[in-house]
Amino acid sequence: MAKKNINFLYQNLIKVRFKIILPLLLLTIIPYFSFIWVIAFNPMYFGTIIKNTNISIGILLGFLLILLIFLITLVYVYLANKKLEPLIFAIKND
Repeated sequence: MAKKNINFLYQNLIKVRFKIILPLLLLTIIPYFSFIWVIAFNPMYFGTIIKNTNISIGILLGFLLILLIFLITLVYVYLANKKLEPLIFAIKND
């Protein structure tokens, strides 16, 4: 009986982990590769200076990309502590 319960808990852990990781992974990879794509095929676009500033579009978007990755990391840590840790604890104690 306990083995079936552990198997169920483990399968549930895998499902929850996948539901957390997939959107965060896509939110990380799509902007990053889009940024690299523009650098590779249209670098002049990122060199364009924003009006009335000394900042280029590339610098601004690069900074925003770093902030996005930081926020995604915070979201993952929060969700891992809130959803994954209780499941792991239940598996360990079963």
